[in-house]
Amino acid sequence: MQSQAQIDQVLRQKCDAGEIPGVVAMAANGNEVIYQGAFGKRDLSKDDPKDNAMTTDSVFWIASMTKAITTAAGMQLVEQGKLSLDDPISKILPDLASPQVLEGFDASGEPKLRPATRPITLRQLMTHTAGFAYDMWNGDMATYLGKAGIPPITTCQNAALKTPLASDPGTRWEYGTNIDFVGKAIEAVSGKKLDAYLRDHMLAPLGMSDTAFKIGDAQRKRLVGMHARGENGALAAIPFELEQNPEFHMGGGGLYG
Repeated sequence: MQSQAQIDQVLRQKCDAGEIPGVVAMAANGNEVIYQGAFGKRDLSKDDPKDNAMTTDSVFWIASMTKAITTAAGMQLVEQGKLSLDDPISKILPDLASPQVLEGFDASGEPKLRPATRPITLRQLMTHTAGFAYDMWNGDMATYLGKAGIPPITTCQNAALKTPLASDPGTRWEYGTNIDFVGKAIEAVSGKKLDAYLRDHMLAPLGMSDTAFKIGDAQRKRLVGMHARGENGALAAIPFELEQNPEFHMGGGGLYG
């Protein structure tokens, strides 16, 4: 087993070499935290070493880690009998009553759509087998969004959810916007917006006071920037922040923490 000093050295070297801007690492067993460390910078565009150093309480956009929290919240409502795993989700979300499947494009470039062969269920949404896809990994869906003028899911606009399926529900696994609909179902049966439901039933009971869809003033002081590699391979900060007053809270990727 590596010592804490050895782990520190590896992480610090990766930051110093510019392979990553910064890192926070933690390991725990069932009883205690057995390692934690923070190295590098929160934002490579900022020079102030005091306020820009990565710390163990730095705030990140946790992106798809949101999915686990939203799904656990949905399962609370399954336990309470307010949601069903295997009933058609259209009973809760009428917008999903008549899903269409994208089967590619015709010779003129127009999308070929057909009705899905079966209804969508909550279980399928939770396990990424409902048929929804992310356009960044599905070329046909990316083409469809462009032709239909549908905004990216990261805009948190309701119009971003108006996409067809990439396959019939229950027939294959594909990573996509499925959990955003789980968030919508939570709202429908709880009578609360997703941010409020997660706060009251997941985050506050667990003491996760730094996790939310909206970045508070205290969190913004510790916010980690987004970075991308240029053509030369070097990392640089890029402007990115999720909409702070969204049309819907993105249960599949909207949390900061």
